[in-house]
Amino acid sequence: MQKTFHIKNVDRTRIYPLGVSFEEEGLRVSAVCEGPEETGILLYDRRHRDGVRIPFPENGRVGAVCAMLLLGYHDRTCCYLFYSGEKVYQDPFCKRVCNPYGYGEPKPDLPRCQPVLGAYDWRDDKNRHIPYEDMLIYALHVRGFTKHRSSGVKWKGTYAGVTEKIPYMQELGINMALLMPCYEFDEIMPENTAQTMEQAILSYKQELPLDDEKEKKKPRVNYWGYQPGLYYVPKSAYAHSKDAAEEFKDMVRAFHKAGISVAMQFYFPPEMRAVETLDILKYWVLEYHIDGFHLMSATLPMDLIAGEPLLSETMLLTGNGCVCAGDTKTRNQGFLSDGFLYDMRRFIKGDDNVINSFLFHLRENKDEVGVVNSIARWDGFRLADLVSYDRKHNEENGENNQDGVDYNCSWNCGVEGKSRKKSILELRLRQMKNAVTILLMSQGTPLLYSGDEFANTQGGNNNPYCQDNDTAWIKWNHTETGKELLAYTKFMIGMRKEHRVLHGRTFLRGIDTLSCGFPDISFHGREAWRPDTSSASRCMGIMYCGFYAVEGGQEEEHFLYIAVNMHWQADYLGLPKLPKGKQWTYAASTGKETPEIEETPAASQEICVPARTIVLCTTKDAPVETEKNGRKKSKKNRGDEKDL
Repeated sequence: MQKTFHIKNVDRTRIYPLGVSFEEEGLRVSAVCEGPEETGILLYDRRHRDGVRIPFPENGRVGAVCAMLLLGYHDRTCCYLFYSGEKVYQDPFCKRVCNPYGYGEPKPDLPRCQPVLGAYDWRDDKNRHIPYEDMLIYALHVRGFTKHRSSGVKWKGTYAGVTEKIPYMQELGINMALLMPCYEFDEIMPENTAQTMEQAILSYKQELPLDDEKEKKKPRVNYWGYQPGLYYVPKSAYAHSKDAAEEFKDMVRAFHKAGISVAMQFYFPPEMRAVETLDILKYWVLEYHIDGFHLMSATLPMDLIAGEPLLSETMLLTGNGCVCAGDTKTRNQGFLSDGFLYDMRRFIKGDDNVINSFLFHLRENKDEVGVVNSIARWDGFRLADLVSYDRKHNEENGENNQDGVDYNCSWNCGVEGKSRKKSILELRLRQMKNAVTILLMSQGTPLLYSGDEFANTQGGNNNPYCQDNDTAWIKWNHTETGKELLAYTKFMIGMRKEHRVLHGRTFLRGIDTLSCGFPDISFHGREAWRPDTSSASRCMGIMYCGFYAVEGGQEEEHFLYIAVNMHWQADYLGLPKLPKGKQWTYAASTGKETPEIEETPAASQEICVPARTIVLCTTKDAPVETEKNGRKKSKKNRGDEKDL
């Protein structure tokens, strides 16, 4: 039982900011005090190991906010909680937490809060700003990214472990790491709490009643963390050291040094006040040098958030319906395109009547907001599972496979789950390469979920919100079996970076605005310039004109031609005639075949695209031959002089 001390050396102080911090004169305490009960701070230090109650003085109250200054108090080893009557609770505005419990351990006592200590030495680090058109997002779960035994890092499942993997991400070519929730939240949840992704985001509450029977059962964890928490504190269980805040800052600084920005996911309950949401985001930008946020909530004050000058260069990513009228100058808002995710999945597996949706999403871009595309994310099948399972397999979640999305627009390529058949494995690899190609060749900002680049799998589980184990962890030993997909993903990221026309800021209009003889983007069918957009069409040629890579000028760059065939039979596509001195050349294919560029009797060219394959062609200078008088002339294409 704690004693209550009415200390005489308690003075009035300023009300804001809320929380507890050391001042030159002593310890400043400020909190919201609603209700008639006595409210104050429960202070733990070397003299009061069981805690001492210090109530707020009545003259320190303004409205529902109370504040006091404990004069001369400078014990920096202290911890604290707040109390109101008999209720004890954590300070929602605390900046540090002393959490002696490991990840997934039940917490018989509330982890205590700690005041902020000394400032962190950021050296020359500063926030990074990468525009949406240049961004390549790589989403990861801090714990699951390196927790697997094959991760090869020293500090598995921690911020330090993520830091050890930065060279890998740098080599992959991404420039924005998106961290799933890593603010302080209680991962322990009651047993038999059935949750879908939507329920976890919209309706999960931190304090749920437990009956006697439930208390006896082993608790499950909310691995994802889409729930309320202490929003100003990095999650302590994700740190190997005692100071999670410093370890988190070390990680951010290492990311920035490697040229990679850092963004965070935040879930806010509908009752969260708009001003408080804004204060939290500003705090992470200033205190932790965070470069962007993915905000999840049923209600978001985007007018207030997007209009904040401090966040004008901060990525603000939301769902489709949460974007307000954007500013073309700042362009800090963006949205995750669910339409891209589902339509492109359907196109890749060969559904009818998707060709026009494919062409729309391929070039979807907006002047005022960023469009972020993905084909696999945290809330659903992994990329490898999209081509291996027709149905979800969530039995391990303990909900009779009733949780998670029922229809995933997936195709198992003929066998449900694991297979040793060479033909099945080759088809699955081809389909994954097709997905990577479409994602990185589209105009919107690509988002890649960690591990998908080397075919990491969740065994068909499309809702592993409670799976803190091999199911949800990234299995780094798959980099050997998935090395061909990994190499191809690196290649495609390099192609996107190399060709500016693939990631411009403006919408590709399909017209010749430069009067150069070619539109910025054009579509082609069996004959060049004649695309087939019928409901049965699964084949299309897309040409990007490099002249449009430099805004306002006509600086020449290579043309790109993407021959897409999602049909189960091979088909031909016509290649447009190029400017004088240029010719088509093969660049890459998602299949094992090397297609040939063929000439037709009409002196045009076409390419035979194998079934379920994408072929990339680019241009090079045409060879020249010398006439008898010494002059050079362009070498005309002949049937026996194929470039490939």
